[in-house]
Amino acid sequence: MSDEVQNRLQARNEAAFAEEERRGTMLAAKVRTVALVFVLLWQAIDSPETGPTYYFNLLEIFVFVILGGFQYWVARKHHTGRTLQYFFVSVDCVLLAAVFSLGSPYNNDPLPPAIAMDTTRFLYFFLFLMQASFSFRPSLVVWCGMSIILARFGMWLWFLNKPNVYTNLDLQEQTVDAWLQAGSDLNFLFLGYAATELLVVSIVSAGLAIVVARSRRLVLNLLSTERKRASLARYFSPNVVNQLSNSNASVAAAKQQDVAVLFADIMGFTKLCENSSAEEIIDLLRGYHERLGKAVFENQGTLDKYIGDGLMATFGTPDPSPNDPANALNCAFEMIQALNNWNKERHLSGLEPINVGIGLHWGPVVAGDMGNERRLEYGVIGDTVNIASRIEHLTRELDAQLIVSDELVRAIQKNGKAPSLNRLTLAGYQEIRGRASGLKVWKYSTA
Repeated sequence: MSDEVQNRLQARNEAAFAEEERRGTMLAAKVRTVALVFVLLWQAIDSPETGPTYYFNLLEIFVFVILGGFQYWVARKHHTGRTLQYFFVSVDCVLLAAVFSLGSPYNNDPLPPAIAMDTTRFLYFFLFLMQASFSFRPSLVVWCGMSIILARFGMWLWFLNKPNVYTNLDLQEQTVDAWLQAGSDLNFLFLGYAATELLVVSIVSAGLAIVVARSRRLVLNLLSTERKRASLARYFSPNVVNQLSNSNASVAAAKQQDVAVLFADIMGFTKLCENSSAEEIIDLLRGYHERLGKAVFENQGTLDKYIGDGLMATFGTPDPSPNDPANALNCAFEMIQALNNWNKERHLSGLEPINVGIGLHWGPVVAGDMGNERRLEYGVIGDTVNIASRIEHLTRELDAQLIVSDELVRAIQKNGKAPSLNRLTLAGYQEIRGRASGLKVWKYSTA
């Protein structure tokens, strides 16, 4: 795969992830806003504060509700760029740190440092980590962790610079008893808590970033698998698609192998379309291709291409099996039966019947991806393909629905019993353009 193709695939992946990040941002902002609305209602009912302090505390929570709603609106309007998301995360962390540090300007008795820096209040920062993890972007999770660390570190510096505030480093004795005794003082701050908080944030941020990165890789693998399955489904029957997509098999490399090649074509298609509209012709071809394509897939065949009112299929690609010749012949009989059933429906609707000519041949081909990096198609080439096409044209001359080469008949006989061969009759040697000698063929006709 060339660099250009890889770049296009990468661009599509990035676009897909950008959309998922946008949806994740919307979901996280919605969850955050709804949760904060409940917190706001609970604070309004349960708060012990009164007067201006009471309303100021509600206003602080309401600001975070508004921010969450604004983030949701921005994401919904497709304005969420990477820079803006990083900005939102930083604003949330800095604003929460300011709320915890400054308190209410209407409160004449602010919270002492030991309570303001209580670890249980610190847990609110983890809500922002949760929100960042919705983004499918590991770097945003790491950035959120760093923002929390810086915001919390700023809170410690703010309170440590206040008068009468001291830490365990200021104690004359560095013992547990001394720490416990100092802990009863609301101006005492234990720095061990700061180290623990910052360590926990670092570990949780790194862990969440790894989880998000792993989820991102899983999505990438899923996208790659689905692209492969979609591409393979254009060619192969469902069981072959499952086999190839669940393994490291490759169909791109060219290789030579024996396969059965089938050509099918509508007889008198031009006359059939003389009095039909474009919509009617397309509907006819869709019904025709659907029935014949189904027969190919049900017999483990590979649909090479649709050619107007014709079809080319191979049996034995990408991997050959002993049943390929018999599968090809069974497919031809199922095609004829499917069209017979369809013609009964068409007769009841007053439509003309569809008559098909099918040619089958067995022999060596070269199989693999063909084309260029902008358009690749799996296919087969070789003299076997050309002869199969000319055998199909013999159906007009021999007035038969199906012509089968003797090579395919012998391949079926070689691999065991084949009751379906009893439906064929020998048509002798026929001249085939491009071959010096005649070709021994068999035919089948319901007439």
